[in-house]
Amino acid sequence: MSLQTTIRQDPLETVFVPETAPPAPTQWMLTKVELRKMTDIRSGRWVLAVIVMTMVAMVCLLVFAGEDGDRVVPELFLASQLGLSVLLPVIGILSVTAEWSQRSGLSTFALVPKRHRVVYGKFFAGVILAVAGIAVSAAVTYGGHALAHATGNAEGGWGIPADLAATRLLDCVIAVASGIAFGMLLSSPMLSVLAFYAVPLVLGILGGTVSALEDTLEWINPGQALTPLSERGDISGTEWARVLCNTAFFGVALFVAGLYRTNRREVT
Repeated sequence: MSLQTTIRQDPLETVFVPETAPPAPTQWMLTKVELRKMTDIRSGRWVLAVIVMTMVAMVCLLVFAGEDGDRVVPELFLASQLGLSVLLPVIGILSVTAEWSQRSGLSTFALVPKRHRVVYGKFFAGVILAVAGIAVSAAVTYGGHALAHATGNAEGGWGIPADLAATRLLDCVIAVASGIAFGMLLSSPMLSVLAFYAVPLVLGILGGTVSALEDTLEWINPGQALTPLSERGDISGTEWARVLCNTAFFGVALFVAGLYRTNRREVT
């Protein structure tokens, strides 16, 4: 009887109950984790490398083969933005779809049960990448302008207009948010990337072929509504209204819908 009593009591004596639960990771910690997940994988590194190579190639193209007026700093800056605005959303898409395609969601959402905090971390990490991309683009622009000075092809001063840099950053942030939204909604990397690039193309074709839809699609199609953010010059009130309308749909509504699906989806 004494042996049975000892066996029955030992587990009770060795049970350890912590007084307080460990603190949840902060949003900044989650952002740093998601930033590393975006940049510390092979696909993310390749996309970032292609973005930088595209920046250098476009600036060199304008320096050596551009027409008069194309070698000024604002034009070089816009040319260097081509790869950033086109490819940066792919990193956002891959960061979301990887949670399901690589089964890392089993660990991610077990450690952070509130899934929206993980998604916010991905968005903030995308914003950090957008800011870093603008900075690298400016550095490449100044390098190209210095090269133009060395070859005698330089035109204009060295300043990048602050409003141009701000609108380019806004465009990149909207693109990243849209990419994450498509990734959350569709979950498949290939399907999400295809939809992200195909939707503006299809809407542009519809607007060009169906005259009754032309005015409406100017407010919905990202390829048209967000174009002023990629051009020099003042943006009119109507153009800002189109930017806000398009952002409300592709940058906010789709993001909320994707977040709802992520919260409701079963992890397998």
